[in-house]
Amino acid sequence: MFFQSAQAQKSQQWSSGEILHAMKKLNVLGSVLYMAAHPDDENTRLIAYMARARQYRTGYMAMTRGDGGQNLIGNQQGFELGLIRTQELLAARRTDGGEQFFSRAFDFGFSKRTEEALSFWDKEKILSDAVWVIRNFRPDIIITRFPEDSRAGHGHHSGSAVIAREAFIAAADPNKFPEQFKYGVTPWKVKRIMWNTFSFFGTNTTSDNQMKIEVGDYMPLLGKSIGEISADSRSQHRSQGFGSAAARGTATEYFVHTLGEAAEKDPMEGIDCSWNRVKGGSAINKLVDAMIATFDVNHPAASVNALMEIRKALSSIQDEYWRSLKITEVEKLIRMVMGFHMEAISDKQFIKQGDSLKVTLTINNRSDVQVNVSGVELNAKKWTPNFSLKQNVNWSQPLLLTIAADHPVSQPYWLANSMNKGHFNVTDQRLIGMAENRPGFEASVSLRIGNEQMLVNVPVTFRNVDPAVGEFIHPVYVIPSKVSTVAIKPVLVNTASPSSKNIQENPADDAPFMHSISYEHIPTLIYFSKNEQMVVKVDLKTTGKKIGYIVGAGDKVPEAIQLMGYELIELGKEDIASDKLKSFDAVVLGVRAYNVHPWMDEKYDMLMEYVRNGGNMVVQYNTNSFAGPLSKLKIGPKPFTVSRGRITEEDCEVKFIDSKDPVLNYPNKITVDDFKGWIQERGIYFADAFSADYRAVLSMHDQNEGDLNGSLIVRNEGKGRFIYTGLVFYRELPAGVPGAFRLFANLISNPNLQVNEVK
Repeated sequence: MFFQSAQAQKSQQWSSGEILHAMKKLNVLGSVLYMAAHPDDENTRLIAYMARARQYRTGYMAMTRGDGGQNLIGNQQGFELGLIRTQELLAARRTDGGEQFFSRAFDFGFSKRTEEALSFWDKEKILSDAVWVIRNFRPDIIITRFPEDSRAGHGHHSGSAVIAREAFIAAADPNKFPEQFKYGVTPWKVKRIMWNTFSFFGTNTTSDNQMKIEVGDYMPLLGKSIGEISADSRSQHRSQGFGSAAARGTATEYFVHTLGEAAEKDPMEGIDCSWNRVKGGSAINKLVDAMIATFDVNHPAASVNALMEIRKALSSIQDEYWRSLKITEVEKLIRMVMGFHMEAISDKQFIKQGDSLKVTLTINNRSDVQVNVSGVELNAKKWTPNFSLKQNVNWSQPLLLTIAADHPVSQPYWLANSMNKGHFNVTDQRLIGMAENRPGFEASVSLRIGNEQMLVNVPVTFRNVDPAVGEFIHPVYVIPSKVSTVAIKPVLVNTASPSSKNIQENPADDAPFMHSISYEHIPTLIYFSKNEQMVVKVDLKTTGKKIGYIVGAGDKVPEAIQLMGYELIELGKEDIASDKLKSFDAVVLGVRAYNVHPWMDEKYDMLMEYVRNGGNMVVQYNTNSFAGPLSKLKIGPKPFTVSRGRITEEDCEVKFIDSKDPVLNYPNKITVDDFKGWIQERGIYFADAFSADYRAVLSMHDQNEGDLNGSLIVRNEGKGRFIYTGLVFYRELPAGVPGAFRLFANLISNPNLQVNEVK
């Protein structure tokens, strides 16, 4: 059975309504597994309905961690973005009541073909992961977000549906992935698998003849409607700009049968979700009913004895799966009704191997129930106190925690080994599926309540109090005894001048480099890598000296511009003025600048004046989605639209519409070789519906598709030039792709200036 981590959460307290709601769940023995491709693919409304309203154990399995997506809040890409989206997804599950699982698949960016996704991931490995999750989670039904065909809109989406269907079959087959059985799982037959049809992004797959259920329930014990919980859950995906308004009232979900025993009126039709499914369960059911009938909202702790009796009765249930789950629920309820609080707070967030830290263990029993503390354990060190907790009085004890010199460092488990082409290299079967690492350290306290013993575990965490935000809880991380926190800066070696003296290659630091990611809405995240220097060797010519940069959602293009030898000045709203703009040889807009800065609209005339007076303006991609008011804005000197057109095959052929175009010739002569070695994709959100007022420079297409010409459009306006490009320079430049440097240098090189002397 999966471990669900809670290593960086505030101590939660519950109202009487929430407690009674949790008590009712003790009599519900059903489980649902939702499956899709990415963080934010999941239907939070349906997950909230199944978990909160129907009170089934509900899980979401995402094939990937969203590593290949875009980032609206910062410049992290790749598995750094995956780390962020993992935490956002965990926050979503804490909100809607679901549990979170992943496969080892890497999100390699937008894919138009199912076969490409499955091949890149190594289908058999990802299928094994899905089977492993099913055999552990043991769902009664599986629900997919997407179909297996083009209506899914993304190769990862349709690929996740293929994996789900094949895993549905394989999980029940003892001849499939038998190596898993030594870890305690057994074949598991799911009752049915269904597709949760949808209507979004211009595609409506719902119809009146499909099974449909009402999911807009209002839950008085929680004081919320499913639509409100769903919106809160959806809004956790901040890096994707998915903030959602609360919804109230009726809501309908639609389903199509895929495999298994068909249902007519309800997804859980024909499944006994009561204690009748477990031998000896009727006695448990009666005990739970009796407890609920006598629950006192003004004195929840009066239910402790009933809960202890239920716990004792559960220990004799033969079904190990439900016995373990329900004992966990009961023990949580015991803590809930007592208002029991326990925390283990470290004086350090980062602890080096071989060092020690002080942990303050604090316990508070805020009820009149007599609770004795009979044992404390921390990192294999034991204490044997024997005392009673006083009602609503903090008991605190400082404990010394010594870290072994060979203690594993706190590397996310899926990043511990070098990655394979399309999936993370996880060698420990027991880790597969888990959303995050287990807590590095836990404090365990033995409690005696009446004549019964109960063990309570709490992760050791670090507390930060921000005067502007308040309390925030972070994991405690073990770091190497020797670690570097300063990355070796990349260098650009200009092969046009072999005797170049201004750039020197530095040897890599032996100490691993600690990367840190900090945002207000998630715990501090770290991971380690070799501190290696990126060396870009390129024959490069530039013009001009000074570039203005309007930062958008966040990218690392400014660093690349500086690497090319330019002075770079970041521009804010107040800097967009004639007297300031005229000093720049080019003004570049960061990715999604129009999506994140509403004030860009009022600066349109000023920017166009800059262009007409001889300036060079380069606009990188913006989205046409709901994440920003793009549809209302003017961007260029003549109209064009931003489409969803993209090229996902990073090695596709690139054709020059006019090989003599200045953008392809000055100051660097661009050839097809400059498009070799690109990563993930060619471009996204191409320009569309542009007239002959613009020059389309490049033409390209994905396999079996027509040419797209909107990746790079140019217009000479007055004495200057305007450029819009959907080419993913924000990926290629940080990756050190030489051709991307040469082409981008052409875009920002003012054609009115002479070529800089190569130094």
